[in-house]
Amino acid sequence: MSNDLITDAMKAVTRFVFVLVVNWGVRKSIALACCVLLCAVILTIQPAETQEKDMSKASASPDEFISMLKTHIILSEDQETRIRPIIEESFQKRHEIERNDSQDRKTMRSRLQELRWSTDLQIGKILTDEQMKEYRNLREEQNGMSENNDLQHGRKFRFGGLSGS
Repeated sequence: MSNDLITDAMKAVTRFVFVLVVNWGVRKSIALACCVLLCAVILTIQPAETQEKDMSKASASPDEFISMLKTHIILSEDQETRIRPIIEESFQKRHEIERNDSQDRKTMRSRLQELRWSTDLQIGKILTDEQMKEYRNLREEQNGMSENNDLQHGRKFRFGGLSGS
């Protein structure tokens, strides 16, 4: 949920509480206001899966992802030229996997994870050790839930042939 929506929701709750206090008296209004406020807070808290999807929207295209890499990792022109086709192919394959209706959710998740590992391995061959550390940090921010799932299933995050630890 965006900050504007949260702000608007909180303003609406505040107005509602004010109207209650004016019309019902303080005690009843405070009790009802607490219930309304609790509901508003619950509605603004996003599940982890939704937050993860929001993070992936930050890099909704290969150009946006490469721009993010250039900003955070400071790619050279040569590195950008070598990484661009890897990212573009990865995005294309990801969209193909997501569009395939014949697979169940678990299979899709597994195929996406394999694609992510493969992409990270290819990119790891291009980046310096320091850049790879930054890349790992970015990916862990974007895929914190995936890392936890991997560890629960006995696998370590794989970045360019380097383990995540």
